[in-house]
Amino acid sequence: MWEERKSPLRLERRFEFDNYQQSSKFMKGIDSLCKENKIYPNISFGSKFVSVTIFSDLEKFSIKEKEFTAKIDEKFTNLISE
Repeated sequence: MWEERKSPLRLERRFEFDNYQQSSKFMKGIDSLCKENKIYPNISFGSKFVSVTIFSDLEKFSIKEKEFTAKIDEKFTNLISE
């Protein structure tokens, strides 16, 4: 679940994986989404997790940013169900 934080306004989520291969594949999927949507979040990772933070320059998140989080969630769900 994405968490909305303030000061600065941002959405954060940590994704957990069984192994590095899954986390690596997920990051490659996020890379493609970033290029398609022209949204570039901060990403940190370890062997079994990926953390994504999306900052907003506005007072609230745009529809585009919310749709972007849904696309990331879909990538995660599809990867885990493989």
